[in-house]
Amino acid sequence: MSIYRCMIVDDEDLIIRSLEQFFQPHADRYVLVGKAYSGKEGVELALQLKPDIILTDIVMPGMDGIAMIETLKAQLPATVFIILTAYSDFDYAKQAIRMNVKDYIVKVPLSEHDIFQAMDRAAETICELRIKDAELRKLNTSRLENIHRFRRQIFNELFQGELQPSQLHRYSDDLNIKPDLEGYSCFVMVFNDYQGFKRQYSQADQGIIRYGMLNIAEETIKMKAQGFVVEMKDNQLLGVVKISSKLHASQLDLQCMELGQELIANIQKFMKQTVNVGVSGFFEGWSTLQKAYSDATAMLRDVYYYGGEGYVFTAAQHLANKPGNEIQVREWFNEILLKLTPEAKLEDFQGAFRRISSFAFNGRIPKEIMTLLMDEFLDNVKRTVQVWKVAIPQTATQHVESMKFNEQWEAMKLYIETCLLQRHASAKPEITKAKQYIEKHIAERLTLDDVAEYVNLAPHYFSTLFKKVENENFIDYVNRRKIEKAVALLKEKDYSNLQLSSLVGIQNERYFCTLFKHYFGLPPQKFRKTFL
Repeated sequence: MSIYRCMIVDDEDLIIRSLEQFFQPHADRYVLVGKAYSGKEGVELALQLKPDIILTDIVMPGMDGIAMIETLKAQLPATVFIILTAYSDFDYAKQAIRMNVKDYIVKVPLSEHDIFQAMDRAAETICELRIKDAELRKLNTSRLENIHRFRRQIFNELFQGELQPSQLHRYSDDLNIKPDLEGYSCFVMVFNDYQGFKRQYSQADQGIIRYGMLNIAEETIKMKAQGFVVEMKDNQLLGVVKISSKLHASQLDLQCMELGQELIANIQKFMKQTVNVGVSGFFEGWSTLQKAYSDATAMLRDVYYYGGEGYVFTAAQHLANKPGNEIQVREWFNEILLKLTPEAKLEDFQGAFRRISSFAFNGRIPKEIMTLLMDEFLDNVKRTVQVWKVAIPQTATQHVESMKFNEQWEAMKLYIETCLLQRHASAKPEITKAKQYIEKHIAERLTLDDVAEYVNLAPHYFSTLFKKVENENFIDYVNRRKIEKAVALLKEKDYSNLQLSSLVGIQNERYFCTLFKHYFGLPPQKFRKTFL
């Protein structure tokens, strides 16, 4: 049984106290949530409480009951009003009928039976309205779902060449879009980690979340501009947003950047999903939509070099890969292979690795090319190590599709480091295990005692063994790896010194900056401005 929230408005305290007593035996169905002694007070309290039913007197000092109802009707359309009055005046009755007041009861004498008959009729009205409202919402939701499904079908047919741009106007009403497409930009939204999303949620939940993201994206766009959103693929939304042709390039970029950031923020806030957004330049007309969509999608290639919170990529920021960049990277990888001997250490190649990493990042070498280059290089490393007649490590050499550049790069270096350490595998497995532990916990405070305990060695012996194998003491090794991690983070995002020091497990910001300058010759922010 539904419970209805009720409120009383009357300037007579005796009437209010009598009504309060009437409510007590009916509390399982009608709950008295508030009472007011004037029309003005009734308006304020009703807007605060939003009751289902209001019982009100007519004649009160200041604002009367009729004026109060007129004021509240617009703001509380679902509330039902019952008038209680000492006057059986026909003029009042006519006004009550005009405002669709549910009942008009003469309160002298005050009859509990009459009041709760009126309350029951009001409850029936509310119940009917709720059922109709639910049915209407269901119909609207069903219609909206059909519109979104139809949009996906039509726009995929358009981009596959099965439908001509000139034919779109035929479907504009069914698609709920304008027949003419004036100046606009495309916003392509993709999951930051779609594979992780699929692992985390069932297929049914995935559909619900994607539908929620679609509606949030469209509402966000409509709050800022005119436009619509299409789910092009299960992991991709396309927003088409009207843009003024009078904007300068810098204004266009700023407006697109702000809208992209708002899309990311709202999808994260309401659906707890991280997306990246690629934005095209300015286009006009349906005939250019495929090119605009392609350009916005191309912007997202830069996602490969960024990780974490969600980014907006615009044409103004995009760096096109230069032909021949991959040739240079392959040559540098080959130089490393020539120096890869059983006596080598990973530190011997750190300079070359930094050069290649920086070159790839600054040149935005596409993911498919860079992944292929790293896989080729690791295959060559494997063949080289086989000649040493040592056990080939089981570390995976193939890169997961969802991995970003920095993740691939660190996995590649770890594999090579593991290969180099295998020449000592029979005698020094503890050092390999220790270094893997260090890499995994690089963002934490690492002590020699903790790591020695992890590999089941006495601290003094572990320290001596570590220096012998690595030609570097434990503290220096950990500090160097933390600073190298900080450089990798700087390539991803403009972190402050305090943020960087925290992310690599160094609590003292000044000490962190001193260490950074020791290894790279410059403080972190100057290094970023000079080299990144």
